[in-house]
Amino acid sequence: MPTSRSETKDLFGARVYVGMHALAFEEMQRMRALAIELHERLNPQGKPWSRLSRQSLHGTDDFSPVCQLLEQVVDAEYGCKVTALTGREVVVHQGQALPLHCEDADLSAVFFLSHHARSDPQRADYAGAFVLVNPSGPFGFKQLPWEGLRSELIYPAEGMLLVFPSYLAHHTHPYNAKEPGIELHFELKVADNHAHQRLRQPSFPRSL
Repeated sequence: MPTSRSETKDLFGARVYVGMHALAFEEMQRMRALAIELHERLNPQGKPWSRLSRQSLHGTDDFSPVCQLLEQVVDAEYGCKVTALTGREVVVHQGQALPLHCEDADLSAVFFLSHHARSDPQRADYAGAFVLVNPSGPFGFKQLPWEGLRSELIYPAEGMLLVFPSYLAHHTHPYNAKEPGIELHFELKVADNHAHQRLRQPSFPRSL
């Protein structure tokens, strides 16, 4: 899979991957159309958080380019093998947002099929931004002297893949475009394949 650019960094002590991936135009178009169809059929409430089922991407090969890409990234950047994967479409309309939440999985991922929201951080306008929250953030707002920022804002773009540990709480700012944002959300179970010892965190000594 061709990649224009990517970055893996430690954020709040967690490894977070952000990559821009140039998938084929026809594949992107097909996935967008199918995601819209699934959303209209399976989400009568029309809200990005109101799906009853968390599995909709199975039983079809149309989303396989993203699933394969995700498995490659997890292997290369986390040194793990994907053992189970669930995925669903998320369609966000003007004025909608995802509330603060976290997932019961090992890794979470979002692939942005389309995103038209425009933000202006200089004016404190973060429309459509995806926010990862420091684990200490949801439990209080007092910032200790040695702490960094309590949240990380990521500005989505078409073709962006975001991967992060599922325990990181996340939410989005309200979407402000007339054309909907179309996303694929994944939860993954993984197993360490011992391929990347450099990614392991050193253990603290058990005694002083």
